[in-house]
Amino acid sequence: MTNKIGFTKQFLTDILPSENKSRDYYHDTKVNGLILQVTKTGAKSFQVYRKVDGTPIRVTLGRFPDMTIDQARRTGMKKLSEMAEGINPNTKKKEVLAKKKEVEARNITFSEVLEDYFRVRKNLSKNTVSSYHTMINKYLETWQSRPLAKINREVVADKHEEISKLSETSANKTMRVVRALFNFANGQYEDSKGRTLFPDNPVSRLSHTRAWNKEKRRQSIIERSQLKPWYDAVTALSEDDECFNAVVRDYLLFVLLTGLRRREASHLKWEDVYQEDQLFVIRDTKNRTDLKLPYSDFVERIIQRRFINRNSEYVFTGGQANAFINDPRKQIARIREESGVYFTIHDLRRTFITIAESLDISTMALKMLVNHSLGSDVTSGYVIMDVERLRVPVSKITACFKSCFGLNDLKE
Repeated sequence: MTNKIGFTKQFLTDILPSENKSRDYYHDTKVNGLILQVTKTGAKSFQVYRKVDGTPIRVTLGRFPDMTIDQARRTGMKKLSEMAEGINPNTKKKEVLAKKKEVEARNITFSEVLEDYFRVRKNLSKNTVSSYHTMINKYLETWQSRPLAKINREVVADKHEEISKLSETSANKTMRVVRALFNFANGQYEDSKGRTLFPDNPVSRLSHTRAWNKEKRRQSIIERSQLKPWYDAVTALSEDDECFNAVVRDYLLFVLLTGLRRREASHLKWEDVYQEDQLFVIRDTKNRTDLKLPYSDFVERIIQRRFINRNSEYVFTGGQANAFINDPRKQIARIREESGVYFTIHDLRRTFITIAESLDISTMALKMLVNHSLGSDVTSGYVIMDVERLRVPVSKITACFKSCFGLNDLKE
């Protein structure tokens, strides 16, 4: 039975939800097609209903009592008039919203694209996010409020040339960030018909004109003959009363003897060090996986020293309370001066890999130790390289370093 009644405020207010139905419908006698829907929870909303080209269409107008009966009748008559002409208001509303969204996307700024990029690409590492921010804040500050549509090939070429005068490597890195954002925009922002708003990636101009700067992969390492003076200068840090110097000493030795990336080592927490088993776990590495590795007796002594002097959740504590070690520039400068060996923290990782390779450590074991991809080799997919199998190469590499340091068991 159809509930037909002339809508009044009192009547609609007094309606109670049905106990047996999920929703009830009441039809207005003054405007044919105007309905009040009442859900089981008591929510009341105005709707209009009629067929458009033979298809039943229901359009929600608004909630009662926020929308009055007079407002519902006026709005309902407009919607019913559109429907009588074959227009589906629901489709029209979607088209209006899509058009509005398109206009917003066409005017989206560079910084807004960056925000959307980080919001969508949730699997990006903290290092990647930090690197992007650094590049953009340093070299693309004037682009922050610029609409993406205003960044064309000529603008990109000019900016790349401008940055190259300061640093050719930074110019390339910055434009790789821009290229990534435009690739993202290509798939993220569409017009009302589903076509991309940013079909062209202006960074392609650098490839077409061969304007990318030639970058030489850094090959610097600490040579074997330099390891003893370097080690002597590093261990001399602990002769000072300053506690942080001792942390730097152990941190640099730890990086060299494990081959870890500097942030992997600096972010190591005590909860991920298993001293009884002589192993540690690096969480969320560059390869987006956890890395479990054994450590040698030499490294064990480093771990024991840090454990005795621990004062935070991090193994290598920074200058501030409960912070990890970051960039000990002052100590590194001192070591360079005293040893005569110029090095960066990443040089320690390259030195570890070079030493390991010279000892005929298997390629697969070496890749596991430094967390490099095993590639597409089918055989590697069947080999399980557990922690215990890595202890032998780790000990072998450490023994070589000890020899280069001029250590024997007594001195050590």
